[in-house]
Amino acid sequence: MTNLITPPATSPAEVVAISPENLTVANSYLACQSIPEVSKALGLPTDTVSSILCRREVRAYVDNVFLDYGYNNRFKMRQIMDAVLNKKLEEMDESDIGSQKDIVEILALSHKMAMDALDRQIKLEDLQNKNHIRNQVNVQVNGGGSKYESLIERLLSNDL
Repeated sequence: MTNLITPPATSPAEVVAISPENLTVANSYLACQSIPEVSKALGLPTDTVSSILCRREVRAYVDNVFLDYGYNNRFKMRQIMDAVLNKKLEEMDESDIGSQKDIVEILALSHKMAMDALDRQIKLEDLQNKNHIRNQVNVQVNGGGSKYESLIERLLSNDL
């Protein structure tokens, strides 16, 4: 008997709690990346598809799949940049012609891409941290000796 269950790290659907209906809409959107096409394919009104895609859990799922799979994956991008760099180095070794400027340009582009990705990740973490502070509730407790307190005490003890 074969095991059909995939490990949690390889399946984005297991990372984010999402209903099967919303998962169907999200997967259709990932396939065609067009709300009207998803609407037509699933037979749903476009406003329904839009509202499903705007839900937090659906957005998280789509973002997770989009960033972790395909060429937008940072690890795959790193592998591609390394392959380009290795290919260029091989060409330079084989032909004994080439400039180190080409290598430096590829390295600079690779570094810039990595720094841009890190900047975006830092901004995202900052935004997530700011959302936690927004829900703060402050309570001020004044104690002892206020005229309001003494009035309340006199009213309660009927000493007017």
